[in-house]
Amino acid sequence: MGIKALQAPVEQITFTPVVFENKDSHLKLAGIVYAPRNMKADDKLPAVIVQGPMGAVKEQCQTLYAQFLVSQGYIAMVYDYSYIGASEGLPRGYEDPEVKASDILSAAEFFSNYPNVDANRMAAVGICGSGVYLPLAMLQESKIKAFVSVNPFTVIDTVPYDAEQIERDRAEFEAGGDARRIPNMIEPDSEGAEYYFNAERGSVTNQVSFVTWSVPTWAKFHPTEIVKGLTKPYLVVVGENAFTRPGAEVMFANIGSQDKQLVVIPGARHFDMYDGEGFADKSIAAIVEFLREKL
Repeated sequence: MGIKALQAPVEQITFTPVVFENKDSHLKLAGIVYAPRNMKADDKLPAVIVQGPMGAVKEQCQTLYAQFLVSQGYIAMVYDYSYIGASEGLPRGYEDPEVKASDILSAAEFFSNYPNVDANRMAAVGICGSGVYLPLAMLQESKIKAFVSVNPFTVIDTVPYDAEQIERDRAEFEAGGDARRIPNMIEPDSEGAEYYFNAERGSVTNQVSFVTWSVPTWAKFHPTEIVKGLTKPYLVVVGENAFTRPGAEVMFANIGSQDKQLVVIPGARHFDMYDGEGFADKSIAAIVEFLREKL
């Protein structure tokens, strides 16, 4: 199934590189702020922080979503989580839901004080892995008023692992050896390969695979359960044919907030929602409608 990638209206947008600090680890995180080109110096705009899939760097699908949101009158920020992309942290490719939540809360604190941001109208969008990391962050006090999960990857806690081997891997790295990594989770000729192995879509040079001791952190993390404690306005968007749809529907049913919405995008597979024409644009339209109501 060939997917035509959406093209963002970049002629309407300005971008500014930014750096902010994780409030707990003090690692420096690299981001980009996108704003309407016609924005005035004293404007205060509703703001959205957009986070991408597990291991994805800021230049991938989260930037596409952010740019389209900017074209609808928002100011938006994307950034690299700790340990990936242009952000600090060793080993590269270490993934931990608690660290992700800390990064999200740090991003919210930074962006709420950014010029032209209306801190009383700030939202967040998480795609795939970030669609489950974002709810974890929202269990804590945050400046984010409403949030969205797109194709949340709820099966993060089902990846098998050998605990003894992983401890040996970590010890070897801490003794100065190379970081052992899990095999690439994207199979050749798969739906995911259509996105991640295609230079016209999601292929980038600075993406790394996960170190093996990421996996035990996932095993302790149960996305469909943590959402029971949520109270803020929450939108879940999922593709009709996405492999993540069953888990997303369980997650939606469990969401504690009484102010929740579920939108299913007809015909869409999981990765179609990242940037596919006819799919990602419908996802973004649903997000815009939700945010206009909640912000």
